[in-house]
Amino acid sequence: MMTEVNRLEVPKPLSRLGETFRGAGHELYLVGGYVRDGLLGEAGLDVDATTGAHPREIKRLLGPRAEHLWTVGERFGTIGAKVGGYAVEVTTYRSDLYTQGSRHPEVRFGESLEEDLARRDFTINAIAADALTGRVIDPFDGRKDLALGVIRPVGEPIDRMRDDPLRMLRAVRFETALSLPERPFATTADLEAAIRENAHWLESISAERIREEFEKILLSGNVAHGLRALVRLGLMPYVVPEFMETVDVEQEAEFHHKDVFEHTLIVVESIASENPDMREGEFPILRKAAFFHDIGKPRTLVYEHRCTYCGAKSTQKTAEEAECERCGGRTVPKKIHFYGHENVGASIARRAMQRLAYPKDAVDAVAHLVAHHMRPYGYAASRDPWSDAAVRRFIRDTYLARGERVLADVDMLLKLARADITGSAPRRRRIAEESWRSLKGRVDEIRTLDAVERLESPLDGNDLMRHFGREPGRWIKGLKDYLQNEVVEGRLGKDDTERAYELAEAYAREHDIFEE
Repeated sequence: MMTEVNRLEVPKPLSRLGETFRGAGHELYLVGGYVRDGLLGEAGLDVDATTGAHPREIKRLLGPRAEHLWTVGERFGTIGAKVGGYAVEVTTYRSDLYTQGSRHPEVRFGESLEEDLARRDFTINAIAADALTGRVIDPFDGRKDLALGVIRPVGEPIDRMRDDPLRMLRAVRFETALSLPERPFATTADLEAAIRENAHWLESISAERIREEFEKILLSGNVAHGLRALVRLGLMPYVVPEFMETVDVEQEAEFHHKDVFEHTLIVVESIASENPDMREGEFPILRKAAFFHDIGKPRTLVYEHRCTYCGAKSTQKTAEEAECERCGGRTVPKKIHFYGHENVGASIARRAMQRLAYPKDAVDAVAHLVAHHMRPYGYAASRDPWSDAAVRRFIRDTYLARGERVLADVDMLLKLARADITGSAPRRRRIAEESWRSLKGRVDEIRTLDAVERLESPLDGNDLMRHFGREPGRWIKGLKDYLQNEVVEGRLGKDDTERAYELAEAYAREHDIFEE
């Protein structure tokens, strides 16, 4: 049993560090996630350690054994190093305290391992192992809680949350990340109560720290469980408050058998990191796009009413019966619509991600995918098959790049659309899947002929200025956009400069672009 594990196997590079610190008169203990995951048989290459040595001494001792040293956390007592393939961060024993309204902890160095472990968040993270011998030190029965699947605070829940309110999000993250079907984890009842009562303390935490925890929850294998917990515990209003609007918002039963909240959880979970077609860097973007894809629905919800007397249609903001404007008869709700929810959702996603200090590229990519996520449904709903030119426009419109970096493209949008189908009503799912396969086939067929995303005008700005004998100006963009569109539509060859000059002259005459 885990509670009987008294010694952790310590890899050579780490035991040598323990020997170095011991030789200088200091103890070195492995702590936190490395020990926790090691006891679960899942130890990684990121290592947290603690010692009585102060930062200057830590640097001196790490230096000779480190392939690389970093000191960005030095003012908090932390020195990092790359040692034998391990990323090791060594921190002086300490105790942190957040005062209400402050976004930065008051850092105080401690005197002992016991004091250091006592200030940690949860018992499963308050287990240490001697870096030299592997001897396990477990003053708060963390091994027992690991075996039972319990997220329990060290000491009083209210004290631990007050020390650092981010721990409320960390509790959800650990419950989410550690849970497996055969080994579920859950927070204790007193911890959940403390979180619910004090969720507002997250207002004192920086956006960057909140984003980091939210991202880990969002990318976990149990993401739906994590998002439910954020909502249930009252934490989501301090992360993405707009997401709370999706709870209990009904949808058209013909297309979706779940409300917006439940549908979103299904779609987010359907974006799987193990998908063999998932390219590097796509997974985090697609998970966020799935999270935000329908967040605009609550604000665009309208009910299509039908008059029971004259049959006239109208739209209302509620499902309550109303009076027909045409004949004065009674109207009843027949359908639910979310007109333009993709554009509203893209705006919400952009604002929410900017609040959480996400990088600009990530913000733009997610907002772009959300704004276009309904386009594949246009293919399914079209009475006439899309022309090749329509497919090329679809590929072009869904492409977003910054310099040579591709931020989003049709492949990513189709992956999002495929996940969205999993949240459809069962009787509609088969039809949607057939339409998706047809669209993907058309896209692949068109792309074998041309790199559609990179189709450009045969003439650049310099060509046009030389041809027309004009200085740079806004006229260039209009002409280039027109010629590029002709290429995309298939009416102009991508290398046909002669025809491009003819079209440019005709466009200039027709639109009087040089008229003074």
